[in-house]
Amino acid sequence: MRGGFTLLEVLIALLILEIAVLGVLGTVVVTGQTLGRAALLERAVAKAEGVVDSLDGAATLESGERAFADGEVAWTVTDSGLVVVRVVAPEGDTLVDVSSVLRRP
Repeated sequence: MRGGFTLLEVLIALLILEIAVLGVLGTVVVTGQTLGRAALLERAVAKAEGVVDSLDGAATLESGERAFADGEVAWTVTDSGLVVVRVVAPEGDTLVDVSSVLRRP
């Protein structure tokens, strides 16, 4: 009798390998989705920061909104200088919702 593996043993080894590869591929897909969402949130925060920075240097504070590639940014300014900035994705999900008080001399 020769030494070696039977066909059944090889098939079972291939099945185990396939399960492991599918697990790794699932992790890669989830990681890609998470990185995409993180990049979207980073751009949204940058837009919100840009709005607050531009209002901080403006002579007058006014509410407004602006569309950009990843959604829309809207801001509301109260008489007391409170600025509320909301960045919304095209699907309608709120990505960033921040408040800041701008002091005027």
